[in-house]
Amino acid sequence: MKILTVVLTLWVTGALAGREENHGEVSEAEVDFQEEQLVQEVLAEEGEEADDIQLVLGNDDDVEEGGDECSRISPKEVFHTELHPRLLKNMDEMSHYVEAVVERVEAAVEVLLPHVSHSPIGELNSQELFAELSDFMQGTIREAYELVRTAWRDLIRAHARGNLDREETLRALALIRDAQHQGDRYLNAALQELSVTIKAIVMNSIYVVHRSLNLPNGTEEHDVAKAIHKNLPKVAPNFLGSLMTKVLERGSDPSAYKKILTDPLRDLNDAVDKMYSTLETFIENGNDEDMAAYWREIVSLSHQRMRDEPLLEENFDLIYLNETYLTELTLSLMATW
Repeated sequence: MKILTVVLTLWVTGALAGREENHGEVSEAEVDFQEEQLVQEVLAEEGEEADDIQLVLGNDDDVEEGGDECSRISPKEVFHTELHPRLLKNMDEMSHYVEAVVERVEAAVEVLLPHVSHSPIGELNSQELFAELSDFMQGTIREAYELVRTAWRDLIRAHARGNLDREETLRALALIRDAQHQGDRYLNAALQELSVTIKAIVMNSIYVVHRSLNLPNGTEEHDVAKAIHKNLPKVAPNFLGSLMTKVLERGSDPSAYKKILTDPLRDLNDAVDKMYSTLETFIENGNDEDMAAYWREIVSLSHQRMRDEPLLEENFDLIYLNETYLTELTLSLMATW
């Protein structure tokens, strides 16, 4: 099951909150259903009375714009309209990339195995290795998502029960910021694991093909590379062969490759850093207005980002069918770690 399906199942509550902004009107029935779902979830976890919770939440899922007291002027609006969709897209893209790379390398190793009787790669239980790698990667993606989602949900629920004061909101934002940076560390560690594994397979595969050619001792490095390159279509006519070819052409020096950005949640981090610094300034200036003024500014900034950097729909299955693009991206991953 793809990570997008998993995370949508985990976090269906509130997902309609930003749909009017991006996809059109939300029906009254959908809004009512979302309100009921949120109420029942809060009841189960907090043990409060249904009537009391209904009074606390009010029209928390209402998507109509209003005056200063509109419920959309809140952290829920910022998260569900902008940051949660961006988070989902980042997780979904990474999940598709991992699946595309692991499936192709696993298939390629199966083709290469008959040629690797004298190499450690021949001793691999490839099905077990790649299954474990995929499970680890997808599990880490899910864990990072859960970490960020939970931190945001805590702020949203606390705000729904009654506006937090400035200091309490600042502490909640600090927790969200910490959770997102921790999520980045999880994802970077997983990408590093993937990079190291793929790099080991590629370099060992080059060595295996070299050994299989039985070239004379003292053969020049350039001639070795040419001989390996010529033989690759026979033993690795696939994604692994493309990676090996590029490494032979450019060498293994990381400076020959473009590196990837190592903060998958950087969009969310930038947004929360801005939210935090804005509230710090708000407090330092001794602003006596209530928190509604702060959230009006934050919601406005969020909507402006959505206009400046709209969240476009992309077909990652189709994107990663492009093996040239996938090869370059994987080489960048290998050069980064």
